[in-house]
Amino acid sequence: MVEEQRQPGAEPGMLPRLLEEVERAKAAGDASGVAWGLAKLGTSYQTQGKNRDALLFFEESLKVFGDLGDKPGEASVCGLMGYLLYLQGAWDRALESLDRARRLQEELADRAGLGATLGKLGSAYEGKLEWEQALRCYQQSATIKEELGDRAGLALTWNNIGTLWAKQEQWAEAVDAYGRSRAIQEAIGDRRGLSITLGNLGRVHQAKGEWREAVASYEKSAALHEGLGDALGCATILNSLGLLRKEMGDLEGAQEAYERAIRIVREREHLLHATVLMHNLAIVHEEKGEFRKALSLLEEVISLDKRMGNPDLKRDMLTFRRIRRRMSLERDVQVENREREPGGR
Repeated sequence: MVEEQRQPGAEPGMLPRLLEEVERAKAAGDASGVAWGLAKLGTSYQTQGKNRDALLFFEESLKVFGDLGDKPGEASVCGLMGYLLYLQGAWDRALESLDRARRLQEELADRAGLGATLGKLGSAYEGKLEWEQALRCYQQSATIKEELGDRAGLALTWNNIGTLWAKQEQWAEAVDAYGRSRAIQEAIGDRRGLSITLGNLGRVHQAKGEWREAVASYEKSAALHEGLGDALGCATILNSLGLLRKEMGDLEGAQEAYERAIRIVREREHLLHATVLMHNLAIVHEEKGEFRKALSLLEEVISLDKRMGNPDLKRDMLTFRRIRRRMSLERDVQVENREREPGGR
């Protein structure tokens, strides 16, 4: 999880309006209005996945703010650019842009902006696997947010710290950080944040072999996601629960989790996610010896793969062939055993 950032211009359908806004600002000689309009256009293009266009608008906006000597505007756009570059995995460019935002915010004594930027810097360092730098940024971010009374932001940062520790398999530290995040989210009624924290806690408990705690965390997380109408979030957690139940040897529980997740995503026509879940359910049927059910599911998955151009088609076909071959071999063994029985042919 990274520090979330939502800016004006992110709402769908705003692009024509924003282009008009920039043109009006240019006609009026309003350079500041042009700069902010360009930044909003960058955000609008980013939400459409047009990252190259988004970066061009951010860069143009940054130049105008720089010419104006508008440091708050410059810091804001540097943060936007850094976040986009982070999402693209361009760690060094992201760090350069975010560090520029940090320096400007320190100069402006913008504590709220600085707290958010330090969180993004932590995520970028984490992406580069520079754990110590990431932790230092997250801790500085947490300190500022605590000073400002930003409890929701503080909970998010503790969640990021927990994930950082989990990636290093420092389980005790991860549980402590997630626990701090959870306590804040429960206190302020942040159900969405809590749903994410509980899912992360479940993964840590699962990695530690604490299955009962993992199941409880996943089930609470799934219930929150479902209550919030977050179908994909709920299905993702149920998939994790299915994998855990399978690891525990509870194939009935795994089947139940996968079937529930499949119903949720199919109701909303998230077919790509459905294929992953159906593949996992087919493996459960295979382990139960229910080969025909597994093959029937995989036939449907392969049909969906072909229709959507899913890159997992090859994997799903290999799984289908493997299970079909296994079913044929086991049938041959059964026939051979019957023939060896007294009274057999």
